[in-house]
Amino acid sequence: MENSQQLPDSFLELCRSITAKRPKAVIDHILQHGFITTEDLKETYGYNHPPRAARDVRESGI
Repeated sequence: MENSQQLPDSFLELCRSITAKRPKAVIDHILQHGFITTEDLKETYGYNHPPRAARDVRESGI
């Protein structure tokens, strides 16, 4: 993340433990940029159903 906000190590460890492709792509993008848009999900990652990608992250425990 580019800002000064620090995330707990336990949370970062949980994020890094996710191995499924779709939620991992979303999590990595958010950790790097601070947010992700439905346009990012469609254009950058080719996900035609962005809400499903966000749901995968929630279902992973994040």
